Amino acid sequence: LKPLCCSRVLEATPERLGTMRIFIHNVDSYLGKALVKELRRAEGGLNRIFGTASNAADAPSTVKRIVCRDDPKKAKKMAETMQSCRLVVLNLFNSTMEDLLFAIEALKVDPRSSPPKVTGELESEVIFVLISAVMVWADTKPETPGGPVKDSDYLRRQPKQGSKFEQWKEMEDLLFSCFNREGSQVKGFVVAGGALYGEGEYLFANMFKDAWRGEKAHTIVAPGTNHVPTVHVRDLARLVRQISLSAEGINPLESTPYFLAVDQPPAGEGNPSKPSCQADIVQGIVDEMGEHYDVPRVSSAGDDEDQEAREMRERMSLDLWLEPSAIMLNEEYCASCDPPGWICKDGLLANMRTIADEFCAGKKLRAMRIIVAGPPASGKSALAKAVAEHFKIPNLELGPVASGQDLDGMIAQISSNVCRYRGYVLDAGGIGFEEAEKLFRFDVEVPKSEEDEAAPAEGEDAEPTPPKIERRLNEETCPTFVILTQAPPGLCKAKWQAMGGKDMQEFEKRMQAYVGSNLTSDVHSLADFFQDVANKGVLNLPVAGKDEEDLFESARIFVESAGRPLNYLPTEAEVAKDIVERRQLKIAKEKEEATAASSKQDNRDAEQQQEQKRHDGRMQTIAEHEAAQQKLMELPLREYLMQYMVPSLTEGLIEVCKVLPDNPVDYLANYIEEHAADQNPGKH
Repeated sequence: LKPLCCSRVLEATPERLGTMRIFIHNVDSYLGKALVKELRRAEGGLNRIFGTASNAADAPSTVKRIVCRDDPKKAKKMAETMQSCRLVVLNLFNSTMEDLLFAIEALKVDPRSSPPKVTGELESEVIFVLISAVMVWADTKPETPGGPVKDSDYLRRQPKQGSKFEQWKEMEDLLFSCFNREGSQVKGFVVAGGALYGEGEYLFANMFKDAWRGEKAHTIVAPGTNHVPTVHVRDLARLVRQISLSAEGINPLESTPYFLAVDQPPAGEGNPSKPSCQADIVQGIVDEMGEHYDVPRVSSAGDDEDQEAREMRERMSLDLWLEPSAIMLNEEYCASCDPPGWICKDGLLANMRTIADEFCAGKKLRAMRIIVAGPPASGKSALAKAVAEHFKIPNLELGPVASGQDLDGMIAQISSNVCRYRGYVLDAGGIGFEEAEKLFRFDVEVPKSEEDEAAPAEGEDAEPTPPKIERRLNEETCPTFVILTQAPPGLCKAKWQAMGGKDMQEFEKRMQAYVGSNLTSDVHSLADFFQDVANKGVLNLPVAGKDEEDLFESARIFVESAGRPLNYLPTEAEVAKDIVERRQLKIAKEKEEATAASSKQDNRDAEQQQEQKRHDGRMQTIAEHEAAQQKLMELPLREYLMQYMVPSLTEGLIEVCKVLPDNPVDYLANYIEEHAADQNPGKH
């Protein structure tokens, strides 16, 4: 077969073919959506697109009708729809052999007969494009050693043995054998694309996701020097579009019906363009989306790898130098598209920032840039930490007194790739208008107007007019949400002391600095900067009477007022469930504390009752003793002696006479003392 002369084709069939009917399998897939986007517009208006979908709700709204073959009646309707279309596109990424067989049969060819037989006549000619992958070429050697593999080598293409791409090659060959014959009403073409990227990602989605989240889960299949062909998904779709518009000038029996869609990364001067190395691709994604770290190289697959991970490893291990088809290299290629020509001719690495932005847009990721400021000890630091943990973004902090060096360091932090894609929470302390001006605005030299350029010099030695400088807001780093805590000085002072702050002079110093920057009538405040200069809404958050959880909930509602970001965060239902659980735990804790306090009070009451009983007993004993003493005091002396003294004294004298001690007086005294209690206690 002869190589395709793209200049002749483009001249023979300029893009003025008007509108057409197009059928796309799986319009809701990653590749299907890109095809719809590129094939929708035509030179004379809008093409009418039909197709199948795994989930009709995810199909682009521009698709005219979704069909299926769930039953014979629907299958017949789907076949009729395909027959009425000028272009039929089926991609092997989301299709099976049964899908291809049905499509071939719908276009009046029996693929199961040998050779395939025409079963009827179509009303008009059809262009059939089968989208495949360069993995079908994985083991193909170049015709010229050390050179690239070209689309004209398609008859020698060879996938890796034992891979699923062996069946893909069979499906490609089946397409050629069924359609590309003398008198056929269908022209069959195959487009093999490199590793697809862009538009929210498909193959590289997990790499971008892990880099965005800051997870160091990336690996490079050692040694990593293999060349991986890549292509932007819209560039592949544009090639399909160009083929459909140029098909009149292509004879599949004479020219190559196989097209290679790969980009052309720039090489050094005098060197041919080669695909990027695997290691450069992986490291480039990490460095663009997150903090740099050296991605480790691994030599073998892990035991816990799933099917998706194994397929990813297989694709990233590909080492192939492919040359894009000539039709893509023509200067007039897709000249009527918007923008014209390629989307990413220079490849993934050269357009990494654009691709990263496409990934964020496709996955609906938002950079959450939040600033929290307020007087000292007003709870702003705890609030900033809670907000950062909830939205999983970096928590940055300015010192109590922000010097010029501190501001320069903070500008570098908020300008980093991590903050660019994920955002940040800045605990800004008590900064004012001046510090915000330095952080979030920058000088731009304004180009001279035609009048300035034409203005004559006043003299030969006149100095040149100095450039005009304009102060502009840095939209990429300026906070989107501004939260200012509000608390009276007395409350702040009490909180400062409760937090263990002993240096009250330091507190007074910070409070005076905050008042001077934000609460003085003739000074522009931080709130003035964001409301008047940055045109941002400000949440003034009173602190009095609220705990940390209440403050966080108010801040969360404010930040999510414009819609909750996806950002790989819990869903709204999960957040609501978590709030309910936390409130239930709080109520349970309060109830437990109340029960413990009540139990403690009951114990205290019981102890008081016991103490009261003991006190009453002591008072009763004292009263009885006093009554006995009073009774004794009322007795006459003779009666008292005869009743209480004489009996004991008599017994003591008798005992002295019996014992005859050496010191009778001491003996008698001891005897009386020992037997004093022998009397009736009630009468003693």
